[in-house]
Amino acid sequence: MEEPPERWSRLWFPRRRYDMLTKNMVESMNSVLLKGRKMPILRMLDFIQEKLGEWFYEWRKKVFNLDSILFRISSEGIKFIVDLKKRTCDCLQFQLDELPCPYAIATINNRYLQKSDYCSNWYSKKTWLKTYEGHVNTVEDKKLWDIPQNVQSEITKPPDIEILQGRRQ
Repeated sequence: MEEPPERWSRLWFPRRRYDMLTKNMVESMNSVLLKGRKMPILRMLDFIQEKLGEWFYEWRKKVFNLDSILFRISSEGIKFIVDLKKRTCDCLQFQLDELPCPYAIATINNRYLQKSDYCSNWYSKKTWLKTYEGHVNTVEDKKLWDIPQNVQSEITKPPDIEILQGRRQ
């Protein structure tokens, strides 16, 4: 009793001691896998894999059917709320750049979604290809240009500016 409880009791220890988990998780799995225990080892492993696949499928379906996809992401004590449907984040980077911010990427990765689905169309391959699909014609010598008189009178020339010596402020 001379030692503080943090030294000898798992209940008072601030972290997991020796990477041990409570046995509640194991007991829960045992109750689910009772049917598989009586099977041969390879069939039991298949049974466990199928059960886990069913669970992940059901959880994924539940998450995809959420009306609002709000997640709280914590970074250095600051909490950010990411809404994937509205494509917003409290850090404002997601809505300004129209690209997922680090907090949105963490949220997207958490849900096993494609990051490219949350980028603006301006960053898509299709848009980039459209940008460069036209032809660029070469420009002849300026002396050969035929400029109509009504257009020539509207041409604005740059203002006369005195360039100051020294480094610009």
